[in-house]
Amino acid sequence: MLTIALACTVVGACAAEEPEGATMTIGIAAAPSLSAAFTEMIDLFEEEHPGVTVSLELGRSDVLAAGLPGRDDINIFASASENAMQEVVNAGVAVDPRVFARNHVVVAVPSGNPRRITGLRDLERPDLRVGLCAMDVPCGEAAETLLSAAGVEPPGVERDSGSRALAARLADNDIDVGIVYRTDVAASHGWVAQAEVDQRDRELAQAAGTTRYSVARVVRGEEGSDAERERAATDDFLELVISDRGRRALEDSGLAPLPQ
Repeated sequence: MLTIALACTVVGACAAEEPEGATMTIGIAAAPSLSAAFTEMIDLFEEEHPGVTVSLELGRSDVLAAGLPGRDDINIFASASENAMQEVVNAGVAVDPRVFARNHVVVAVPSGNPRRITGLRDLERPDLRVGLCAMDVPCGEAAETLLSAAGVEPPGVERDSGSRALAARLADNDIDVGIVYRTDVAASHGWVAQAEVDQRDRELAQAAGTTRYSVARVVRGEEGSDAERERAATDDFLELVISDRGRRALEDSGLAPLPQ
């Protein structure tokens, strides 16, 4: 009877163990403007890590940051807001933040530039429908910094929730001109174009209208029986982000990776 009991104990223990090679998921919460670059990186990562899948959740950086303390399914946070990243780091939710890329806003128009926009000063024309991102999102902050540096005050603007939404309205000719991230121009497949502005306006956009992206490991996502495997997979993905292949994915999407 003792032998049978021991055997059952061993069998029970073996049955409770996770089979080797079982599928594991790591979660990434990221700003929408990182969608194309991170999708490309995820494809590379999953191909080289059999048994590991990556879930990508896109959203406003401040909203994602606010929800992270209650989440245990997110391993990586990639933010377009340095303030949002600092909040989760200060709260002990994320660790080891690293700035890895930058984006900047551009003057964007519907394909063909039907209203003949040639510079930032055109945004003061009263006959134009001008679109800007909401003030409380990174592209809105960048646009306001750019307009202030250029000394331009549009007489009236329509605000959208983010750069992607604004780019979609440009593609639909719902507005005449907007200030959006260059990544969203690249992702529009030709429906939105960057206006041909002069050298001064281009330099202002690259300097004043820049957003820096940071990425960090989320501690709460590494709890449970798979914690060690999740930590290893998370570290591998973070290394991919700053690798040469990650930099190429960022460049393909219109982002500028920072020098290593």
